[in-house]
Amino acid sequence: MMISIFGLKNCSTCVKAQQWLSTHGLSFTFYDVRQTALSAEQLQQWAEQLGWNRLLNKRSQTWRGLSDEQKSLTDTQDLIKLVQSYPSLMKRPLLVYQQTILLGFNEIEYTQLLKQ
Repeated sequence: MMISIFGLKNCSTCVKAQQWLSTHGLSFTFYDVRQTALSAEQLQQWAEQLGWNRLLNKRSQTWRGLSDEQKSLTDTQDLIKLVQSYPSLMKRPLLVYQQTILLGFNEIEYTQLLKQ
């Protein structure tokens, strides 16, 4: 079972997700998006599955610090570059298991996906 989590090491929700996985005996790999660059392919795939509106955290401090021009970007390639420049714009944690992506931490969703 290959589980990957993408987030920030100091994010409390990411820590909760990791603790839940550990408590349930599930091994995973955690990627701090500030230290491990996200590829354009990863971001494009996630955006295709989730949509940019779900993937971007528009309530974050980072989002509030962007220019109006940056906030109004709609082109996928521009949005990919924006998230690569500001990885904390991505909602987190993002869990990838097989072909399924879960965004945020929800015990019920984690249980349904991982305890089969």
